[in-house]
Amino acid sequence: MKIATGLVFAASLSASASAGVLANTTANGTAYMTIDRAAWATVAPSAEYTDISGTPSGVIGASADENGKRWMFADRFEGAGWTGAHYPTDYLTGPTAPLTQPVGGFAMAVNSYGVNSFAANHKITDYNSTTNPNGWIGLAGSFRATSDFNEPGASVWWEHLAVRQDPMDSIWKIFATSGPGQGSLFELRNVVTETVGGKLHLSADYVFGSTDWLNFFQDANGHLDTELVLGHIEIVPETIPAPGVGALLAMGGVIAARRRR
Repeated sequence: MKIATGLVFAASLSASASAGVLANTTANGTAYMTIDRAAWATVAPSAEYTDISGTPSGVIGASADENGKRWMFADRFEGAGWTGAHYPTDYLTGPTAPLTQPVGGFAMAVNSYGVNSFAANHKITDYNSTTNPNGWIGLAGSFRATSDFNEPGASVWWEHLAVRQDPMDSIWKIFATSGPGQGSLFELRNVVTETVGGKLHLSADYVFGSTDWLNFFQDANGHLDTELVLGHIEIVPETIPAPGVGALLAMGGVIAARRRR
């Protein structure tokens, strides 16, 4: 998140008492998603190296946040203009390296209501705290994830991300909503939700939990840490009331913490 954005947002929250999520809250603004690269790399303590077809090599290695030992890492990010990955060119990566993460995380604009504001296949936002509390919050973001244990570089695409509270278990989750990789990716933990100016502010950590992709990975590995925090996601509303000088000064500690994310 840009420091100026975090400053205004955090200060405005301190200037008004939190009332939780109010009736008819909708979503707009931007989601910021951070990746804990070391956690992604070591969420499974070890793995067996395979060829590009998934055929086991018989060689097992310990995972680490080091070249050739990362269990998983994000190596490509696409935004609002992404329509979908093409096979095989977008999947067969060859030697590659983790993404350089922007300060504050990867920014993904929240999609509009009714009409898709982005390229084809993005999920249209329809969340409403009263009339559709399990609705989608569509985001302008798609990730490719690759593993050093799958040689020489096959990957999975998680395309057209969206956040919703899963109606099956009432857990907030991050989903991939199109393409072969669609399904629930991560469960949210330490969730804080509230209404700011009629819009949803959501802040949470994410883990694999018990998601579609966790179940897929467990079939192959069987020993992932399902509760290891893999990063953080925050949906920041677009309209933030301008804070007073006193509120800005009071939030100095919070802003310093945001810089360290």
